[in-house]
Amino acid sequence: MPLIVAEHIDRLVCTVEMRFRSGLPRGVTVPLYEAARRAQGGQPLAYLAATALRERVRAESHVLVVTGAGAPPGLPRSETDGPPGAAAIARAVDWGLGAKPVIVTEARHAAPIVAAVEALGVAVVEPEVFRGRGHTAVLETLPTGLEADRIRAAEIFERYQPAAAVFIEKGGPNEAGMYHSIMGIGRGPDVMANAFHIVDLSRQRQCLTIGIGDGGNEIGFGMIRDTVQEVQPYGLRCQCPCEKGIATVTTTDVLVAASISNWGAYGISACLSLLLNRPDMLQTEEMERVMLERCVAAGGEDGAYGAPLLMVDGTWPRTQEAVITMLRNIVVNGLTDYTRGF
Repeated sequence: MPLIVAEHIDRLVCTVEMRFRSGLPRGVTVPLYEAARRAQGGQPLAYLAATALRERVRAESHVLVVTGAGAPPGLPRSETDGPPGAAAIARAVDWGLGAKPVIVTEARHAAPIVAAVEALGVAVVEPEVFRGRGHTAVLETLPTGLEADRIRAAEIFERYQPAAAVFIEKGGPNEAGMYHSIMGIGRGPDVMANAFHIVDLSRQRQCLTIGIGDGGNEIGFGMIRDTVQEVQPYGLRCQCPCEKGIATVTTTDVLVAASISNWGAYGISACLSLLLNRPDMLQTEEMERVMLERCVAAGGEDGAYGAPLLMVDGTWPRTQEAVITMLRNIVVNGLTDYTRGF
């Protein structure tokens, strides 16, 4: 029965494309999703991620929640796709699994992410408070530069010994070590945080990794790199001098290829709600609205328009609330026993 419910959670958050008529790649969402399912045995992707978290994460263990997309001058303080998804995962980790979320991002992205996490009932606090109190998270910032990030990732692992690391809308490098926007604009490892070091350490230390993205340039999509190169206009050849395309080489244990990265995270939270019989774990529509408002007020910008709008990848705030309404209804009905009597 959970798989029946999870199938429709996936259809909602992973296969509905709402891109502009021009200006952004279209027709790529479903091919990326289908490739990710084939690569992972055919089960619903949000369900795979939720099941893995439930099996690997124990009460009081630490989970790294890694996000933060964009760079100056285009998106200097993060976009609105990423922080809300990270907040949903942090809430699920804390309120659902009883574990402790560790938010990891560049310093320039911190304010919108903290605002989003706190809007969903998880306070971002100092380490001494984090150690002794529930419904809290702690913030760890990554520098830029390959060696600096390698050292920082090792420090974070030594401090928290995480059971899992979840990456939401977090860029991964291509084969030349370059990072790219969906439009093939390149950025070097001295501009972006090199979060792939966390993936490398996770692999060495049996830490579960989950990648959530919507384009193929995000951590995790190395699993279906050939498909990214095939279907994305800049997948094989980008617009920067490296000419190696946007497709990342970084893989994760589980990949959730979503319509919008936030929605992929919401789908994981919904599946955890189902598996734990906790429909209250997923945020309400009011919480979703307040979260987006606070995220933008703290500096987050819509990634499609490149402006401080109450939008996510060009989709309206009411669309985000509608997705939450449908997810909550799917989960509640999936947990309800009722006989009509006729």
